[in-house]
Amino acid sequence: MKNKLEQFAILTVLATFVLLALYLYVPQFIYLLILIEVGALLVCGHLIFFDQRNTTSKFAWVLTILLIPYIGLFCFLLIGKNPRSRRIPKKQRDNELRLQQHVSDIIQTISGVVNAQPPLSNELFKLSGKSALLGNQVKLFHEGEGAFNKIIDDIKNAQHHVHVFYFIIKGDSTGEKLLLLLAEKARQGIEVRLMYDSLGSIRLPYHLINQIKESGGEVKAYDLVNSPLLSTRINWRNHRKIVVIDGRIAHIGGMNIGDEYLSKTTRFKNWRDTNMRVAGPAVLEIQEIFIYDWLFFDKQTNTLDNFLIYTERYFPSVPAVTHCGETVQILYGGPYDSERIIKDAFIDIIGKGTKSIKLAMPYFIPDEESLSALSRAARCGIKIQIIIPGKGDRGISFHGSNSFIERLLAVGIEVYFYDSESFIHCKIMIVDDQMATIGSTNFDIRSFYLNHELSAFVYGPSETINELIEQFSIDLKNSTKIVRDNEGRSKIIILKEKISELFIPLL
Repeated sequence: MKNKLEQFAILTVLATFVLLALYLYVPQFIYLLILIEVGALLVCGHLIFFDQRNTTSKFAWVLTILLIPYIGLFCFLLIGKNPRSRRIPKKQRDNELRLQQHVSDIIQTISGVVNAQPPLSNELFKLSGKSALLGNQVKLFHEGEGAFNKIIDDIKNAQHHVHVFYFIIKGDSTGEKLLLLLAEKARQGIEVRLMYDSLGSIRLPYHLINQIKESGGEVKAYDLVNSPLLSTRINWRNHRKIVVIDGRIAHIGGMNIGDEYLSKTTRFKNWRDTNMRVAGPAVLEIQEIFIYDWLFFDKQTNTLDNFLIYTERYFPSVPAVTHCGETVQILYGGPYDSERIIKDAFIDIIGKGTKSIKLAMPYFIPDEESLSALSRAARCGIKIQIIIPGKGDRGISFHGSNSFIERLLAVGIEVYFYDSESFIHCKIMIVDDQMATIGSTNFDIRSFYLNHELSAFVYGPSETINELIEQFSIDLKNSTKIVRDNEGRSKIIILKEKISELFIPLL
């Protein structure tokens, strides 16, 4: 289900009925309840003393387990496990290292790609091991239809392979258009690999998937979830959006595939997103991410070699653009990583700001560390402007975002509600008008801790940075500056915000 608060409510109601029935009709059940309570105390002890997650999440789960007997423990066992506790087979870790080294070796052979690194990129290199790559051609799209049409055109022109990954692919006219085209390209003899998140795209019609398979393409559901109510991995999702064509062109950004993201539904007047088409050396690292995800759940031993031995097919040595080329640094991370690479990168660039920070985010739900970074920057005199939706697409995230507004305003941060008839879904941060991030990563706890994400860091001065600044100014004109306190506001709305704030660390 899309709304995780609904999932939590359904679980709570079901568990309540089951427990009540057992208590009334099975007298011996009281002994089981006592054992469960003892188990709950042991789980709380483990959370407090041994679990490595952040303190806010620990505290929220301990309260839930203790204050909602039995049901809280059941919910924790279902969706509360620390993703770092998941055992990743050695083969996957070895594949990641081999793949990273292979791509790094290729990049080093391309003349001028890693010369004259921007100073800030050196710090992000130390965090991620990824260099800023010079000489890329970048094209931005600020609405879904233009981005989607360009993706379709690039796929039509594919000569060797098409790699596609999306968190959400819907079975509507937009999703059908993409999937039928992939089937057509597979029939033409083009290698087609389609992957989607198994929960985000849980309603994707099988007949469309089967057409691709029957045409010779390959399709995978990432981290398969057969039942959202029974899987313990439901909270750890792959939120990336990637298209790679022939190893030479890539599309990344915030847009999923569906009519809604092209402003073709009545839910929102306009769906504002930002996608990036890139051609150049940065495509090699985007390809690396796709192949790593593609192989992550592959049980065969030598599958990676099938990509590495055909290096020029999948990792062509694309020459850098010597004039007007953009400098792009690709970072990615996920819930199983020992370090929170993208979150740390966000905090690092905020800390390096000296003049201004601009954010446009659909889900602004920071943890204490990232919120403190913004607050500290604002107190040091840096002008910070944040645009968030004026109308949400999910209740808990919308009210959760709004619960931070008072604290942001208190330190001088400007917060704006985007047009309430539309939805802003781009994930953009611009620092000092000299560096910007574009990608799938929200400024929220889910993206920082629970999702697999990808972000491109673009360095200026450049046309891309200037275009992002100009678009941010347009978005500000379509937004309303928030100046308020809680007096006069609906008590019900305030209550929703406070409740959402409590549940956010759990979800």
